[in-house]
Amino acid sequence: MSSASFRTSTFDPILISAQIVALQSTYYLSASLIVFVLELLTGSPVTLNHVLMHDELRTDTVLGWSLFLANLMNAGLGSYYLLIIVQRAKLCLDFSCTLHILHIVITTLYSRSLPKSFFWWFCFLCTLVVLSLGGEYLCMQREMEPITLAGTKKRQSTSNGGDAVELQRLTDGSDDLA
Repeated sequence: MSSASFRTSTFDPILISAQIVALQSTYYLSASLIVFVLELLTGSPVTLNHVLMHDELRTDTVLGWSLFLANLMNAGLGSYYLLIIVQRAKLCLDFSCTLHILHIVITTLYSRSLPKSFFWWFCFLCTLVVLSLGGEYLCMQREMEPITLAGTKKRQSTSNGGDAVELQRLTDGSDDLA
């Protein structure tokens, strides 16, 4: 194998730590905003407990089901955070698991007990799946985009029904590709 390869993997703990902090911060910021809007719509008191207390996620109240849906929506938004912050499909599962493990630690410290509710763990697994699969899908879509080369531009061909994309030299001003 040659010494110069594409995207050589180097361990950069500062970059990884910064990505984890950025992902965790944006995840909790969006969760707080979604839950705040939810609290305003349902008339519930505005409290941080709805984000960090595992006892709030229950199946016997409308608020509990609303918090479940808010967590799923936040996981969907988190997929876009993975796209922006991590940018690599093969790292999405790692960062998703790290975010959720830290969430267990933060939730346990905040509520002073490990979550015991089946519904909380079900919500936890659902958000983990949505976050990791959604992030991987979005990152793969970005990785599959065609790379434009310097000195060329994309042009939609109308002769083949607009389906074919042709490259044309920027210096060539004619529409004839022959």
